[in-house]
Amino acid sequence: MSHLFALLARYVIRLTGTVGVLWGVAYMINGITQVPAGIAVRVTPSLESGDHLRLGGRELPAGVRLDDGDLSLYVEGSTVAEQVLSRADVLVSGLCMGVAALLLIALLNSFARGRPFQRGNPARIAWLAVLVTVSGCASVLPGIAEGIVIDRVGLAGTFRPSSGPSWVPVVGAVLLFALALAFREGAKGPRAPETPETPEVPAATGPTGPTESTGPGAGAGTAGVGDPRG
Repeated sequence: MSHLFALLARYVIRLTGTVGVLWGVAYMINGITQVPAGIAVRVTPSLESGDHLRLGGRELPAGVRLDDGDLSLYVEGSTVAEQVLSRADVLVSGLCMGVAALLLIALLNSFARGRPFQRGNPARIAWLAVLVTVSGCASVLPGIAEGIVIDRVGLAGTFRPSSGPSWVPVVGAVLLFALALAFREGAKGPRAPETPETPEVPAATGPTGPTESTGPGAGAGTAGVGDPRG
C-alpha cells in the first residue's frame, strides 16, 4: 500500500467521522430548539376504501396538516421527546460513524505496515459489526416518535408509523462478524504440520538372549579366553 494512498484514506476517514458526529449532534440540538413548533412525521394510511376522503385534509384535527406528496403529517405543538426520538437515528448514526472512523484508521495503519493480521484487528472488526448493528437498531426510534405524534392528535385509526427497522445493517453486521473470525484465525498463524509418530523397533534377540556383536574387535577380545587347547 503506497504511503500517499494511506495518507489520503486516513484523511477521508477522519473527515467523514468528524462530519458525522458534528452533523448528528447539531441536528439533534436543532430539533430540541424548535419545541413547541411543529413536527413532520412520515405516515402510512391505514384506511378502508370508503375513508379515503379523510386524506384530503378536511377531517384532520386543528393544527394538523397532511402533505399528499410524501404522506407526511405536520403537527403543531411538538414535545421534546417527540423531537428527540424523531432525530435520534441521525444522532446515533453520527456517533457510530465517529467511533468507526477511529477503528478504521487503526486497521488502515496495520495494513500500511504490512501486518493485517496483527493482534487487535479481529476485535476492531467485531466492534465495527456492533456499531453497524446499533446504527441499524436506531432506525426504529423515528417510528416510535411517529406513533406518539399520531396518537396525540387522535389519528391512530387513520394512520400508522411509516418508519421501521431495515435488514441491511443486520446483513452487514453478520458479514463483518464473519470477517472478524477470519482475521482471528489468520492472526494465529499457520499451524505446524503434525508428524506421525515413529514406532519403536525392538532389538533383535537370539535364541537365548540378545545377539552379541560380531564386529572385528569382538572375536579378538575373546579369542584366548577359556580355550582348552591353550
